[in-house]
Amino acid sequence: MLVVQTNNASFGMSDESTQQLAMARLRAVEHGRATVQISTVGVSAVIEPNGVVSQQTGLFTAEQMVAGLPLRTTWTPATRLGPWPGLVVDALAVCVVLAGAAGARRVPRTDRTESAA
Repeated sequence: MLVVQTNNASFGMSDESTQQLAMARLRAVEHGRATVQISTVGVSAVIEPNGVVSQQTGLFTAEQMVAGLPLRTTWTPATRLGPWPGLVVDALAVCVVLAGAAGARRVPRTDRTESAA
């Protein structure tokens, strides 16, 4: 199970709390784990491993939730590989930029007076 703790007090009635809930939903799907987002003043929620929010509180409300959550011991590909796919893509991007910079050639500047003559 993943537990996401947050405090959205400084964001007031903005969409920040629901944005953080959306990120927690993504993490639940990414890792295939039930997730609980706990907020002191924002949205708290219980999220199923498939990203579905089964319970949710409102903003600035004193509420409690009780839920049974599925637990798993298997790993998703994202959990198993960790940061490596992102690092490989970053390295390839750097190689492409460097190859482009090395392959770029300067066009010589011609003097306007010579071309007019």
